[in-house]
Amino acid sequence: MTIAVIDRGVGIDAEDLTRVFERFYRTRYAHDNAIQGVGLGLWLVKTIAEAHGGTITATSTPGEGSTFTLTLPVPSAGHDTEAKAPP
Repeated sequence: MTIAVIDRGVGIDAEDLTRVFERFYRTRYAHDNAIQGVGLGLWLVKTIAEAHGGTITATSTPGEGSTFTLTLPVPSAGHDTEAKAPP
């Protein structure tokens, strides 16, 4: 399953784009413009996606916006997807 989130914001510079999934990373734009946050959101999304066998990627064009794409595996037919209570 793939989910893409697209925004038409300020975009992310190429040098920042390579680091946006790092824990506590904040872009220079966020610092310079006093945008609130601590740099954990995208790191957390990446951590959860990978824990479920998925991926998250980002593409961006400064001045045009960004696209974040989350891909998660879909269980195969016959695979039990119901949560099991611990014994």
